[in-house]
Amino acid sequence: MRFESWMRAVAATACLLGAGPARADRELIDLLQFQTNDPDAWESLHRQSESLPFTLEELQKLTRAGIAEKTLLEMVRTRRLLVVADADTLIALKKSGASDALVAAVSAYALPPNRSIDLALQVQVATPYQVTQAPYLYVEVVHTATKTQETLLYADLRRLLANKWRVDVTEDRSDPLLPQRVRSLRLWGHVPARRAGQLEVRALLTQRPGLANLDTLTPAEQKSLRTWQIDYPGVSLQRACELQLQLNRDAVLKDLFNIERADFRCRWD
Repeated sequence: MRFESWMRAVAATACLLGAGPARADRELIDLLQFQTNDPDAWESLHRQSESLPFTLEELQKLTRAGIAEKTLLEMVRTRRLLVVADADTLIALKKSGASDALVAAVSAYALPPNRSIDLALQVQVATPYQVTQAPYLYVEVVHTATKTQETLLYADLRRLLANKWRVDVTEDRSDPLLPQRVRSLRLWGHVPARRAGQLEVRALLTQRPGLANLDTLTPAEQKSLRTWQIDYPGVSLQRACELQLQLNRDAVLKDLFNIERADFRCRWD
């Protein structure tokens, strides 16, 4: 079908659907009327800055310095903003002297708020070659102010250790009389965390399956519970956290494992 015939067919179909140019409430726009021969406008539309995003304090400082609105809008668009664009933020910006156009730009170009943590979990288990029964590992994230559980991670370590493709194995031969195998599990995932503020991260190793939270623990479990406090920002360039656990198996009670060492750290740059 020739192009002209195809266009006539499209126009006829549009009229049958009530969407053609004959309707008075529709405006037919000729694309050739768009300015396509302005290289500066095209370059400006696609321009992005390599600089870090603005903070709210920096934007307020620039506003008070009297920088022209057009310049501020372009800077906000190209660099974006490291702020949570909620009502309180926008009101504070307006009170600092920002125009309505700048407040709208902040709402449009602010970085999305944090909704999860990128968690890397490494568990090292010093154990004999055969693991017939291993405990359950729980990692809980709780919002401190509201006492609300954000996430509860759960793992049957026996099943994880049996999953060969997820396990790296190294052998410690420093003492030939005491052969030891150190098995290292490395897991990655997104952990939901929707509320900014102080979070408490808890790690527990126990023989009890099916725990819904780590609030009601036995005295022995309370003693072995590891906790960390972190300040979780509402918005950040990164949200990478790493939890490292080293587990040792009891020499006498073969079904008893302990958290020998634990470390938790985050980066929000």
